[in-house]
Amino acid sequence: MKARSRQWIDCVRSLIASEVDRGWERLKRTPSTFTWRCLDYLDSLPFDRQASLLDAFAERAPSLLGVEPLGTQPQNHELGRFYAEVLQAPSRHVSARLLRGMLAAQRVDGPQGPFARLPDEIVERATALKPTNAAQIRKEVKRAFQQRFGASAINQGAGNWLYQGIHQGQPFSVLIDYGGMGDQLRYWVRISDASTGIDTRTLSYEMLLGVGIGHWDFITADTLPDAIGLLGDYIQDLALIPSQFAAWAQT
Repeated sequence: MKARSRQWIDCVRSLIASEVDRGWERLKRTPSTFTWRCLDYLDSLPFDRQASLLDAFAERAPSLLGVEPLGTQPQNHELGRFYAEVLQAPSRHVSARLLRGMLAAQRVDGPQGPFARLPDEIVERATALKPTNAAQIRKEVKRAFQQRFGASAINQGAGNWLYQGIHQGQPFSVLIDYGGMGDQLRYWVRISDASTGIDTRTLSYEMLLGVGIGHWDFITADTLPDAIGLLGDYIQDLALIPSQFAAWAQT
């Protein structure tokens, strides 16, 4: 392995360690049932396998950050096994749309319907949920990104919007798809930095750390400002990676 690749892996491993030291607090706030499932399942594993997986997450850093071409690193079968197990493991997490859909079906279909015997906990969660929609989410993103990053918003069509901004001198763009059938938003961050060689294409913060893919499906009206604020935090952290790596590599 090239020395510079090892530096990238160690740098991202340190980011993962920081989140672990905080008990994954920020990632647990991410309105994504897949991220929640990843964290739940990771927490259920023995310590030695957790540590091995965290190392494996970090080893993808050169490819995810674009400093090495995709496919130059050997495939880690442990990662494939982990994500397969995450999807197969029983989980209490259900997307906001599906949660409300089950409650609506229960009311419409009555006692003979497929959701007639929903657990009381599910019924209570679905009843208390305050829904939001794509237009409201998009409006909050536009307001927050313009205020925080001076970002412009460009309608790409088909529910896709491109945001171009800057943070501490580092320009970036974020493509957000608000038109998913199950997800409320999906985001991908593009950062190009000649000094470090970073050239991301479809990066999200959760993807870099190994516990998600940037698909959010549990944004509600009462959590909307906090959720988009968290999205801004993730984008900010990704934009800071070039300068942080340059400082980190010199230590």
